[in-house]
Amino acid sequence: MMKKYLLCFTIASLLAPNAMGAGFQLSEYTVTGLGRSFAGLGVTGDDFSASAFNPAGMQYNQTSGAQAGATVVSLHFDYKGEMDTAATIGENGMPTAQGARSGRGHSRPTRVLPHLFAQQKLNDKTTLGLGVYVPFGLATDYPNNWFAQSQAGLSQLEAVDVAPALSYAVNDWFSVGAAINIQYIKAHFTSKLEQSGLYFDSSKSNMEGDDYAAGYTVGFTVTPRKDIRLGVSYRSKISHELTGDLNITGMPQMTLGEIPTGALNGKSDIKAKVTTPETVLFTGAYDIADFTFSGTARYTRWSRFKTLDIYNKSTGALISSTDEKWKNTWYFGGGVDYRLNQAWTIRAGLGYDQTTIRAPEYRTPRVPDGRRVLTSLGASWQMDQWQIDAGYMHIFMHGGEASGGTKGSAPYRIKYTNDADLFSLGVQYKF
Repeated sequence: MMKKYLLCFTIASLLAPNAMGAGFQLSEYTVTGLGRSFAGLGVTGDDFSASAFNPAGMQYNQTSGAQAGATVVSLHFDYKGEMDTAATIGENGMPTAQGARSGRGHSRPTRVLPHLFAQQKLNDKTTLGLGVYVPFGLATDYPNNWFAQSQAGLSQLEAVDVAPALSYAVNDWFSVGAAINIQYIKAHFTSKLEQSGLYFDSSKSNMEGDDYAAGYTVGFTVTPRKDIRLGVSYRSKISHELTGDLNITGMPQMTLGEIPTGALNGKSDIKAKVTTPETVLFTGAYDIADFTFSGTARYTRWSRFKTLDIYNKSTGALISSTDEKWKNTWYFGGGVDYRLNQAWTIRAGLGYDQTTIRAPEYRTPRVPDGRRVLTSLGASWQMDQWQIDAGYMHIFMHGGEASGGTKGSAPYRIKYTNDADLFSLGVQYKF
């Protein structure tokens, strides 16, 4: 019972609400798509990434080929605020400070998101494809001495899909496609510990877990005229049960009520159920002279994240349950491509992404999410069988305020100002 009680408040502080990726759906595995703010996903036919968004759209790229690329994501979180504490406890179990902890600072995590796609035309009607990409991810990383270290230190989540796909052209204007999404997900979270207003300065919680699971994507495309391409696709949810361990170190030898906190040090096996949400994607592209105008509307069912439940892996007992209450979101994007000549194409785009956060009490230091405005530029250079693609995107994020402090956690109030820069580069080879 003592160990279970200690695990409850430890995991509740380690995995704050939204820690598993609210608002962190990724689309950065198409360089040309990034340059137009993800407008026309799967129907533009200018790269081999359609298998990830709408497999039926592989028919719009009339050649076989492969592409590889990467996007560097640089996130910027500026914060200021305070957290109420009864006392800060040192390694010897004695208070080293009392009263609220406060401060300001920034987090600047940078991550690289690689991708790889290939497709082979089997005949005039059938195309086989394969994609390896990162559809979900998050990263925040705070300095070790920031005032709310008990709420978040490092937060890192990454899902990687390996997805074989097949498309079939039923006739000249209608195609269908499907992909199997084999997904590996890995999570890593750290924090210090606090309970009942006591902040344990020397402590550290480190949790890691992973899992494999599978889902699918299905879609169709319609070509009512040669210059108009429309697509609709559905990506299924993927249910995971992450397993791993929670390692706690540095808890002093003292008694909190009737519980010796030093007994918390050590490893525990845990598991957590996580579901990446389903999406419905509507896209279109229209060619006129040397221009292509494109658009995207995507609906994501984030409301599946109602609670985050943590279980003891050995006994199956529920040891922590955290309210999530995310809401469903829409993304809207529009873009334009201009073909300067046979070698060069330039593009630009604008997008708007809704936030999953209902209220400040559901925004957390692990994911200080907010609504986003996306602006982007891109270019492609083609010569013979080779094509080089580059893109840049700036994301303006409304960070807002995070406030919390329930179920044994001290109250905190943090204001965020967020934005991000993305740089993407890729190469295609057509054969």
